[in-house]
Amino acid sequence: MRELLDYLKKELGKFISKVKVENVRIGLAYTAVVLSTRHAGVAYTPTTELPECPALVDAGKIAGKSALNVMNKVESPNLVETAVGVATINALSQTAFEAKPEKYVFSDIDVLDLIQPKDKVVTVGYFGPLIHKILRKTRDLYVLEKRKIKDKRVHLISQHDASTVLPSSDILLISGSTLINKTINQILKLQGNAREVVLLGPTASMVPQPLFKKGVTAVMGVKITDAEKMLRVVSESGGTQQLLSTCAKKTAFVRKVIEWKSS
Repeated sequence: MRELLDYLKKELGKFISKVKVENVRIGLAYTAVVLSTRHAGVAYTPTTELPECPALVDAGKIAGKSALNVMNKVESPNLVETAVGVATINALSQTAFEAKPEKYVFSDIDVLDLIQPKDKVVTVGYFGPLIHKILRKTRDLYVLEKRKIKDKRVHLISQHDASTVLPSSDILLISGSTLINKTINQILKLQGNAREVVLLGPTASMVPQPLFKKGVTAVMGVKITDAEKMLRVVSESGGTQQLLSTCAKKTAFVRKVIEWKSS
C-alpha cells in the first residue's frame, strides 16, 4: 500500500493538499468517502475479519480532515480505518483520471473476455454473481475464500493449498478486499505464470500503475456517478449490485493498453 500512497501523492502534487474529506459512511458491506471535490470512492468493509473492537478513535472527526491525512489510514492495523483509507484513495484516483485522461485510458473489456475454454481459473474471494458466467467458459474453477462457502459447482481450496493451486492458474482473479485485509502482496507472490492477474471489484477503483508493477495485468473497479445516492446505498447496507444499478459504472484498466499509450 505504501507504493500506492507514494504514487498518488506524486501524481496529484500540490492539489492533494487542498482536498478534504467531506463525508464518510461505514456500512455493513461497503465504506464510502466523498471528497470536497465531490469525487467519491468505496471500499469493502471487513465486517467478518475484525479481531478487535472496530470503533474508530476519531469517529465524528474524520469529515473535514485533509484527504492526504485520511488516505494514510490504509496503513492502520485497524481494518475499518484501512477501509476508510482505501475508499479515500479510490476517490482521489478519480481526480487523477480526470486530470490526465491521456494517461489513464479506460478499456471496455469485461473480465469474462479474458477467459478461454480450458483455462484454469482461480479466484481469491468468492464472486457469487460471476460463478455461473465463468463456468460457461471453463469448468476448471477454484475458489479461495476465508468465509465458509457451500458451492458444489467450484473447487473450494484452503489457505494451506493456496501456495500450490494459485501458481498453476491461467487466470487469477483477486478480490479488491485483499487490499483491506492486507493479503494482496502475499497473493501476488503466488501468481506463478498466470496469463492474466486481475484485481477486481469496487474496492479496486484506483490508479493502476503501482499494481501493474507487481504483476497485475488488469484493474477493474467502478466510478461513482452519483455521490449522494452512493451514500444512501452504503448506509442501507447495499452491495455491489445495488451500487451498479443506482450510482456506479464499471471501469477497467489493462496493463498492455496503458503501457502502449505511455511508450
